[in-house]
Amino acid sequence: MSRHTRPAAILLGLFAISPLLVACPSSPSCSGSQRPYNNVCLDTVAITYIECTKGRGFDLTTELSGKLGGTFKVIADASVEAAYKQTQEENTVVALQIVSDCLKIAESSADTAANRSAAEESRQRADLIRQQVEETAHIEIAPNQARAGQSVLVSGTSFYPEETVAIYVHATLVTQIKVDGQGAFSATITVPKNALPGFQTAITVTGETSAKSAQAPFEALQ
Repeated sequence: MSRHTRPAAILLGLFAISPLLVACPSSPSCSGSQRPYNNVCLDTVAITYIECTKGRGFDLTTELSGKLGGTFKVIADASVEAAYKQTQEENTVVALQIVSDCLKIAESSADTAANRSAAEESRQRADLIRQQVEETAHIEIAPNQARAGQSVLVSGTSFYPEETVAIYVHATLVTQIKVDGQGAFSATITVPKNALPGFQTAITVTGETSAKSAQAPFEALQ
């Protein structure tokens, strides 16, 4: 090989191996009880938890968009929110059940009091949301008779946490409000002008995400 072709051959060789260097990133250097996982440093309990959910069909490495950094509490809290989001999209509590089951395992295997507490708190949150999703929505009104233009207090429970609900008097949409984190709300509405006097009807509340619906008898007075 001539002196002129040798540098070109070296450059070609470097270009050939550079994709391999990019494809094989080095693992992060972790300290203490943390270990490398998906190019981030995580506590052992976090890795155990993520692998548990992944093995049961709810892959947090995908659901959290690869953002797995932070403490175990951050991951546990984010996983509950991701499971709830899937519940809203699919109207099923499977993801919440997986998260709850794996958090229970994490709780029993946690190596520190902080991680044990984080697992317990997130598990309780997941169980509460699952219970709210599975329960039948219920509303109460007071009074159950009123004239057009008068006020009626409407309260409800067991809707999806923080979803928007629509309140109807008969077929008329009166207002839309956001329920709280417990799936409950309380609102004062005004009986619409088109409410027919003496007409036996109902006030209906429907969740826009959950499609849960609840009714209470109502009569518009003359």
